[in-house]
This record gives sequence, structure tokens and C-alpha cells, in this order.
Amino acid sequence: MNQFNLLLTIQTKAAIASLIGAVIVISVVLFLISTSSSYEEKHAVKEKVYKARFKYFLFLSAAIIVVLFISLQYIPYKKFQTKADMTVSVVGMQWFWKMGQGVIDKSLDEFEGGNEIELPANKAIKFVVTSKDVNHNFAIYNSKGDLVAQTQAMPEYKNELQYTFPKAGEYEVLCLEYCGMPHGMMTAKIHVK
Repeated sequence: MNQFNLLLTIQTKAAIASLIGAVIVISVVLFLISTSSSYEEKHAVKEKVYKARFKYFLFLSAAIIVVLFISLQYIPYKKFQTKADMTVSVVGMQWFWKMGQGVIDKSLDEFEGGNEIELPANKAIKFVVTSKDVNHNFAIYNSKGDLVAQTQAMPEYKNELQYTFPKAGEYEVLCLEYCGMPHGMMTAKIHVK
């Protein structure tokens, strides 16, 4: 037996193991070929799969449509919002904010708002936001630095943002849309009492 082991080197053992593995793989492939179904059977199975896939598609389409119609009632469009207790006009311009109570009834150049405003807590405030020059983003942060509300400020367009400040404190307004070099200094304050 020792002489037999001496005759079998590592390379010979690897060759025998590879040969046995190849025979097993070829045997499995031949078995699968011999037991596979004919073209007619494959065609029938293919039709069943396509029918099931079409039914699955119809079911998913119907489910998506139902979910969309149900969820539309929760989108915060005007008809779903409560009536605002106060309106604040906001004009963004490079590189500061102007805020003032009421609706702007004159040109943006004549608007006399400031970059600080005092607002009440627990009242629905409607911000009417626009821009005099380029796109800005009117973003309100609480004292912890959490973003609580935001909307785009776009030239020749007025976006409405309604927010109720839950408690008194200092809120900071930042621009989240890059608008030039001093963009980081475009801030304002909201003092909530």
C-alpha cells in the first residue's frame, strides 16, 4: 500500500479528483437533457407564466391606483389646510430676506419688510414667499437647529407655506438654494412670543 501511495503524487491525486468531478457534472447534464420536456410542453408552460404575469400586473396596477386615490386626501393642498390666523409676506433677494405682515400690494422694490419679525406661538401663519432675483429656498430652523418648514422662493411666483410655531423661541431663516458667494450669510430671525 505504501508503494501505491508513493506512485500517486499530489498532481496525480488532483487529476483523479478532477476526472471524477467531470464525470459527475457530465452525468448530471446528460440526465437533465434526457429528462427535459419537449418544445410543446415548454410552450404551454410559457403561456401559463405569461397569463399569471398579466394578472399580477393588473392586480398591482389596481392596487397602486386605489392607494393613490386614498392618499391624495392627506396631501397638504389649500383645501385641506386650516384657515391661517396671520399672513406674512417674504421676499428673498441676493443676499437677504424681507419679511412683513400682510400681503404685498406693491412692487417688490417698494416692499418695506425687515429681516426680523415677531410672530405669535400656536397660531397658523401663512408665509407667502417669492423672490426678486434668483431662486432661493426659505427654510425655518428651530433653536436646536432642526429644519421645521421650507419652501422655494422663485421670481415672479408666490409659494404659500403654512406653519404653526408650537412654542415661543428664536427661529432662524436660512437659504437652502445656493445663490452666490454670500449665500451663507442670507439669514433672518423669527421671534416667536
